[in-house]
Amino acid sequence: MSATFIFKEQNSELFWKYWEEFVTVHSAHPAYLKLNIEWQLSISQNRGLFVEDKSFVYLVDNKPKACVFLPIEKNNNLLTGTLNDGFIYAPIFADHSVAKEVFNTIDEIAAEMKLEKIMFSIDPLSLEKNSFNFLQRFNYLDASILTYVIDCGDSEPLSEMRRGHKSDVKKIQQNDDFKVFRFDSTNCSSQVHEEFRQLSYKCAGREIRPKETYDKQFEILKNNQAVLFCLVHKEQKIAFAHFEYNKDKAFYTVGVDDPDFEKMPLYHTLIYTAMRFFKDLGVRYIDTGQPSSPSTQFLYYPDAKQLNIALFKRGFGGNFKQNFRGVKYYSGNLFLADAEVFIKNYKLKI
Repeated sequence: MSATFIFKEQNSELFWKYWEEFVTVHSAHPAYLKLNIEWQLSISQNRGLFVEDKSFVYLVDNKPKACVFLPIEKNNNLLTGTLNDGFIYAPIFADHSVAKEVFNTIDEIAAEMKLEKIMFSIDPLSLEKNSFNFLQRFNYLDASILTYVIDCGDSEPLSEMRRGHKSDVKKIQQNDDFKVFRFDSTNCSSQVHEEFRQLSYKCAGREIRPKETYDKQFEILKNNQAVLFCLVHKEQKIAFAHFEYNKDKAFYTVGVDDPDFEKMPLYHTLIYTAMRFFKDLGVRYIDTGQPSSPSTQFLYYPDAKQLNIALFKRGFGGNFKQNFRGVKYYSGNLFLADAEVFIKNYKLKI
């Protein structure tokens, strides 16, 4: 048996060749798509967090057996294996026979880089392959939460929705002042994407991230890996919902809306339209992302607004799934600091 590590920083072209082969063959979560990773790294770079990328692919007999995304960031003078100061998409395996070699290599990188911690999150749409939190096998502290997954299934999406959500969808559908448009690789213009960016700023009340990161999202869209749904009121674009997808999996990445219309049920119809579209496309599951877990947990501290968003997501047909997460501390002081934050936040809920 011949085993080889291909590090991105040493041979980017070969790394991406094997990475994309693995992601395609194994129908990975869209978060693992090359353009999505580059988008997330561009955000990290623009936030001044990114230090370097230690990602690698592990080959056995010239076949990719594992893919590891491992960005290194610096925040408050601490070096960590994190993505935008949060969890990294966990290593993915063809099978777990090579897991020990992979995690030993991650530990070696952590020692070389003098990392304080590494945080991984396992794809919640891969529970058939990952029925337990395999990170615990390698001394990662469990930090799991729940995520809400919409099942496009065999039934009409509207029939699976909460009664109030159904009513809000029909309210918009029956009003001729509203229309929903879908933008994808065939019809999305830079002008439409610029309107999406400007509405993002209006929704947040500030410029949340630079234009370069939106340009990368536009590239994902033009590469047929994303869809942008838009709600229009009397020719004015008032809300967008952005989804990425790969094979039978989709991921709700971001929603933005015009605060002038905040009292109207804007996202109900957008997400319902997305459910119908993905169902027809052959996508089975939509990961709604965070916030969707309903309570405070270790390294997850949703505020009132985020809990309302989580409640809203649960109105669509689906179920909670385990979002297995783990954090490995290489610094006792940082562990104590994170534990104190948890104690403070959890105590407020008692």
